[in-house]
Amino acid sequence: MAGLAAAGDAAQSRIEEQFNLGWSFIRASKSTLLQAPDAKAAWQPVSIPHDYSIESKFVDANEKPLGELSVEALGLHLGQRSTGYLPGGPAWYKKAFKLPENCAGKRVYLLFDGVYMQSEVYLNGHKLGGHYYGYTAFQYDLTPYLSFDKPNELVVRTDNELKSRWYSGSGIYRDVTLVVTDPVHIPIWGTYVTTPSVNGQNALVEMETQIRNQSAKAQTVRLVSRILDPSNTEVSRVESDSSLEPGAEKTVKQNVTVGNARLWSPEAPQLYRVVSEVIRDGKQLDEYVTPFGIRTLKFDPDEGLTVNGQPTRLKGVCIHHDNGILGSEAYAWSEERKVIQLKEMGCNAIRFSHNPPSKHMLDACDKHGMLVIDEAFDEWRQGKAKGYSPVFDTYWKEDMTSMLLRDRNHPSVIMWSIGNEVPDQGSEAGPAIANMLSSYVKSLDPTRPTTVAVQPSGKAWGQRGKKGPQEFVSEEFFSQVDVCGYNYQNSSQKIGGDFKKNHQEFPKRIMYQSESMNAIFFSDWENILSTKYVLGDFVWTGVDYLGEVGCGKDLPGQEKFPSYFAMCGDLDICLFRKPRSFYRQIIWNREAIVHATVRRENQDKVNNWGAPLTSSSWTFDAAPGKTLAVDVYSGCEEAELFLNGKSLGRKPTGTATRLMATWDVPYEKGELKAVGYVKGKAVAEHSLKTAAAVQQISLKADRPVIAANGCDVAYLTVELVDPQGVRNPNAEVEITVELTGPATIAGIGTGRPEAPLAYPFHGNKSMTFQGRALLVIRSTNAPGSVGVKVTSLGLKAAEATVLVQ
Repeated sequence: MAGLAAAGDAAQSRIEEQFNLGWSFIRASKSTLLQAPDAKAAWQPVSIPHDYSIESKFVDANEKPLGELSVEALGLHLGQRSTGYLPGGPAWYKKAFKLPENCAGKRVYLLFDGVYMQSEVYLNGHKLGGHYYGYTAFQYDLTPYLSFDKPNELVVRTDNELKSRWYSGSGIYRDVTLVVTDPVHIPIWGTYVTTPSVNGQNALVEMETQIRNQSAKAQTVRLVSRILDPSNTEVSRVESDSSLEPGAEKTVKQNVTVGNARLWSPEAPQLYRVVSEVIRDGKQLDEYVTPFGIRTLKFDPDEGLTVNGQPTRLKGVCIHHDNGILGSEAYAWSEERKVIQLKEMGCNAIRFSHNPPSKHMLDACDKHGMLVIDEAFDEWRQGKAKGYSPVFDTYWKEDMTSMLLRDRNHPSVIMWSIGNEVPDQGSEAGPAIANMLSSYVKSLDPTRPTTVAVQPSGKAWGQRGKKGPQEFVSEEFFSQVDVCGYNYQNSSQKIGGDFKKNHQEFPKRIMYQSESMNAIFFSDWENILSTKYVLGDFVWTGVDYLGEVGCGKDLPGQEKFPSYFAMCGDLDICLFRKPRSFYRQIIWNREAIVHATVRRENQDKVNNWGAPLTSSSWTFDAAPGKTLAVDVYSGCEEAELFLNGKSLGRKPTGTATRLMATWDVPYEKGELKAVGYVKGKAVAEHSLKTAAAVQQISLKADRPVIAANGCDVAYLTVELVDPQGVRNPNAEVEITVELTGPATIAGIGTGRPEAPLAYPFHGNKSMTFQGRALLVIRSTNAPGSVGVKVTSLGLKAAEATVLVQ
């Protein structure tokens, strides 16, 4: 806690320090604090983020024993298909810490960005409180129970009963932050920055800043708010004086004009900062920094969405919160890496389904220009998995407050969603609940529209909804939000009619498709493009997610154990791109690129959320001359296919052919190359080469340097390659990882649909899939050089180095 040592200095008036290291963890049966595991129990050291479900053994829900102890003895809950066959249950965390003496007289807070779920937090035996929902942040004031003459003990209990429709993960899976402030300070999330107007090159910035006086005396302070531009240059400043009685809190409103404003947009995500200083008698008591962006949004029922006056179509994906082989553990780089990969495939928008994401994820969306729908709930009063509905009336306001206050300064957030396919949408009470939620959102942030995602059935939208089935949705319900999200609107009726019919019937309604199926994506998108007013589309899903097993299956039986994830993503759980991701990129952006892929045989009808099983490879165990179907996706006017330099013909690849062409190709080892043409000129190509026998391992790290903070990660891709460096997708071997230096293995695995029963994600071995695997290493808090070596019997080993500093 080096930063805390300086907490008494003027330059260190506020300390925000990661509190992720030095924890201990144990699974335990249901118990109270008085029955918590004693010191002799097998506590293990862990660092946060930590997901204890992903560390567990995959278990078929029909099995009873788990190792030597029964499920009942461990107090576990067994995961079903929906939660990926990984167990949940109760567990305990504890951490001992000592604060420096100069923290005495300060206020000390603990901020959890997410704990799944039903957490209880204790400090030195005193219960600080409990938090039910697993996806919203919460905080506690530690000050009344702190000790400065001996170590403090923090204890956290969690219990995941696995009442979810997807994999949630278990435990303290997001960051924990310790915050030390003066008694007179700005509370956590105590600033609110808006940019209501941009006039030419000048932008109006409005700020609302809370100041809290937790001292025993009345205070007169000055609030100084400085605006720093993206290059860290101060461009505006405003000062205000305030008086506060003991125990009082005041909101100070200020506004400034920023000249030559650099606007935040998906193409140029420029970020400013407000530095808010609380000063008394010339001494800084507190400093709070708030990133924000200057941008304007307009939602129009006829013209659609404009960002900074520019028409913008939402090329979106829905994603759940997990990080594949890391489970729900939310590292800053894991979240940013996901955003970068989605941007590379042409995506400009994410709908977070169906809960608020981590703060790291929103920071990444701000940084890289990703538009966001921030969503609250999958259940209201009527349940699905009955994970939240039993406590909805008790906790909805607390959780929406957390989401709004934490996230409302993020320029990436463009809409607040109050729910997804809630059964209440068809109930008599549905409109009143929607009005209650939407009105409350507007009380905390009136600058963004509210939305809700419904699943229509094609019934008359103008008539009152009926009790019971969730698919009946009334205009009374939909009119409670500003923007209407349709799940599978085009999919539920004949293509081309629904949005247009709704626009005629409800001309003031603003609409977008909040979920869509992959199977008819081309037609969906063409229908959306034929209008100005439909904002865009969010495909289900951008990334494969754990749980809801087999939702996008491409082979029979993949919805059952030992399969463990949904398989409907454009990227797999390692974020390796599937062929369908290139097709979507072409459909979205009409880019002059080509991508060749080969259809696999022996497939049943593909699931609507899935895609035909194809391979971007020309390495097959096929007899010479065997006919293989080759699809070429192309945003060019024409494509030509070559096999070993010989043309197999040129074909149109425009809208009329759904931006693709197909050839029946007799298999012959060598090179298959697709070339794209615009106005007769070759402008793009994509080549697939037959791989020879694998002789060596390739190992590439995505980051050469990571931070020595104990919770930074680097991803290393392992590939099995031939002497020319071509990956052989048919090679499957066991690999072993050896690490030296200040790092540990955070995860190792592949995109194989079957659970790695013999290869735990936290082990040092894996069986490759499609000729590759993914390794994630996590730094410790010591600097140094990390050596990574990957070996496999009979192959030349590979080595890489990552610096920790």
